[in-house]
Amino acid sequence: MSERKTENDTIPGWLPPLLYGVVTVVLFRAFIFGSGMLYGSDTEALGYMARAFFADAVLTEGFPLWNPQILGGTPFIESLAGGDSLYPLSAPLLFFLEPYRALGWKLVLHVFLAGIFTFAWIRALGLSRSAALLAGLAYSLAPFMVSLVFNGQDGKIFVTALTPLTFWATERFFTRQTSAAFAVLALVVGTVILTTHFQMAYFLFGGVGAYAVFRAIESARSEDGEAAVHPRRAFATFGTFLAAALLGAGISAVQLVPAADYVVESSRRTATTTAAGSGEAAAAYSSSWSLHPEEVVSLVVPEFVGVSTADADWAQGTYWGRNFFKSNHEYGGLVVLILAGLAFFGAPRRGLRWFFVGLGSVALLFALGTHTPVWRLFYEVLPGISLFRAPSLAIFLFGFSVVTLMAFGFDRLLSIAPGDDQGWKGPTRYGWVWLGILLLFFVSAASGGLSSFWSGTIWRDMPPESFQTLQSAQRFITRGLLVSVVLAGALVGLFAAVRSGKLPVRLTVGLVGILIVVDLYRVDEAFIRVSDFEAFDSAGHVIETIKAAETGEEPYRVFSFARSGQDVRPGQFGLELAGGHHPNDLARYRELIGMQGSGAPQNLLISPNVLDVLNVRWVIWPAWQWGAIEEALPATVVETLEPVTGTQLQGRPYEMLYRRAALPRARLVSRPVVLSDDEALPYLLSEAFDPAREVVLSDAPSLALGDSAVGEVSWITRLNNRQVLRVRSEEPALLVVADNWYPAWHAQVDGREVPVLRANHSLRAVEVDAGEHEIVFTYRSPILRFSLWTSLVSLVAVVGLAVAPPARRFRRGDAVAGSV
Repeated sequence: MSERKTENDTIPGWLPPLLYGVVTVVLFRAFIFGSGMLYGSDTEALGYMARAFFADAVLTEGFPLWNPQILGGTPFIESLAGGDSLYPLSAPLLFFLEPYRALGWKLVLHVFLAGIFTFAWIRALGLSRSAALLAGLAYSLAPFMVSLVFNGQDGKIFVTALTPLTFWATERFFTRQTSAAFAVLALVVGTVILTTHFQMAYFLFGGVGAYAVFRAIESARSEDGEAAVHPRRAFATFGTFLAAALLGAGISAVQLVPAADYVVESSRRTATTTAAGSGEAAAAYSSSWSLHPEEVVSLVVPEFVGVSTADADWAQGTYWGRNFFKSNHEYGGLVVLILAGLAFFGAPRRGLRWFFVGLGSVALLFALGTHTPVWRLFYEVLPGISLFRAPSLAIFLFGFSVVTLMAFGFDRLLSIAPGDDQGWKGPTRYGWVWLGILLLFFVSAASGGLSSFWSGTIWRDMPPESFQTLQSAQRFITRGLLVSVVLAGALVGLFAAVRSGKLPVRLTVGLVGILIVVDLYRVDEAFIRVSDFEAFDSAGHVIETIKAAETGEEPYRVFSFARSGQDVRPGQFGLELAGGHHPNDLARYRELIGMQGSGAPQNLLISPNVLDVLNVRWVIWPAWQWGAIEEALPATVVETLEPVTGTQLQGRPYEMLYRRAALPRARLVSRPVVLSDDEALPYLLSEAFDPAREVVLSDAPSLALGDSAVGEVSWITRLNNRQVLRVRSEEPALLVVADNWYPAWHAQVDGREVPVLRANHSLRAVEVDAGEHEIVFTYRSPILRFSLWTSLVSLVAVVGLAVAPPARRFRRGDAVAGSV
């Protein structure tokens, strides 16, 4: 090892965690040292309510298997309604902190851990501590991860942060091939799956799988030289890797298996994808939210394509690209990108470097969707791709590959002797080429030629509004290019200083680290915002009115048309909602309320029948957005509403509250109408349907019903996983409950198991004889039970594999000691 390389490896072990901790604290200082909530659009839309519900349920009732608060009730684990409720790196925070603080701290934690994991990964490749230090710094501050904070997209952040850990565990497995390494790999795979962002996990496992194939081939020929490959050995090694991955899937089975079954059988996710059609229509749907050529340029100049909304002047209404909006960034750093190129001027492990060139290139081309044939190839060949949207999510693999190559490039920079003119020739020219290209773009942007070229050549059918936004953002693009020129110039100057031999290694590391921080922090800070939680958690006059009026035990539902009927905010105050938002809600319930994609639940707006069968007693109307309710909704709906109160803003109606005489949540009915699914919904919406006396069933009841449903229904217990009712009926009847039907719901009448019928397309009903009865609904899922046991057995197996070697060594040591 050269003198400079030796100096390069003297970075103290305590420095990486300290450095990553400091930059993380600085980045999130307003949140860490304040009392507010780390803003995230998805956090406010659903994330906070779902996590607060989970934390409260666990502490009061036990683990919730059903969430009754939104969309008529949804399975908690199967539908991923709990998000990261089983993810070990974040869920425990909910029980030590207030939920809104826990939501922020788990993101802060993962930004910090991303640096630690990257440092370990780069060291596992045999590169220097300095290279690993800078790589960890670059990855932890990478906007393709940090900018997701603004959206509150924690699952994406989790998988991105775990990416270097997963590659590290894979490398460790191939390097050591011990039972402990096998166990660690399985544990990491299981942890990734428990993040519940299956699309990101799918992309990560694809990249790791390709790396495992590469390493299996590489390890199979290492003993006999480059030309000799032992296929049997390679297959055996890769097979063992797959076994570890399957064991990891077993660890996460409690989340993975029920969710997979639910998505196929019950969720609107598959239905939505199917509804997109087939052929080119389906492909267009699956490739939506891809990157476009503009975003590729933004990988070098982050201001180029702009952002729809963020906390910086260049990121507020400056997005002129081809998606509907943009509130995150794929930037990974110009400094990182330039240093990555140095890896190809003589760095070691040529095959490994080219692997990451391939992985990064494929990820970038895939992220571009239909702009290249790569996405279409995967779409046609790989199972599951057609169920996903947003190919742009694969960009994290591009960023990870570039950071890995940057570590090779930095080590190469320090390995060239100061006086080696031949060795410095290529890197010097390379730096000047970067600087020259950026200068050329800067001059073009400053003169207005860049925008004209783009609209006239790259995007010829650019809409006028996009061109106008591009013109308005021109000053930010020019400023961004100037910053890029300065950063590239600073690197060229640094190359010259290192070449002269006058710049010590540690100072070189420090200067490069400063450039990386300056480059990335200027983008990151636009996506970190702290909001006032007390204001967010203030119920307001309308919700307080509902809560004050509803003092009895009888359940009821609220329909809020804010966010076009997808408002979940009343749910955070304990109100159960007929509408709301959920990425994997029940498909039949969506059909019942008439909601397609992100559209409004039309049937809740036009049909008093649907409002009745769903026990909707209160309607919150955002008059500020939609005007008077009398002008927006049909008279048949308006005449069922009684104005109660409202709020005003600047003397005009803002939010209005209406009450209606809703049917009870549970009631007795004696007139079944048996219809197929295709016939049920039209009948429910028709004037012929009498919701107070009739119930639409998918199967005929086995009980001979009476002529009228006379009796009483009272609630004894209403918990998330168990409900108890007392029913007194003068004749045989059907007990109809306006909660969603799902196969895991079981019913007992006086201790006797009875079928739960699917009623009114998506709700529940059970048959009851004349007399007084106790009806108990219990949530029991055989799939969930089987999956839980699979996870426990797999976890025990992993622990056994991990502790077996040290246990054997311990016993061997005792035996030796005894013989002495």
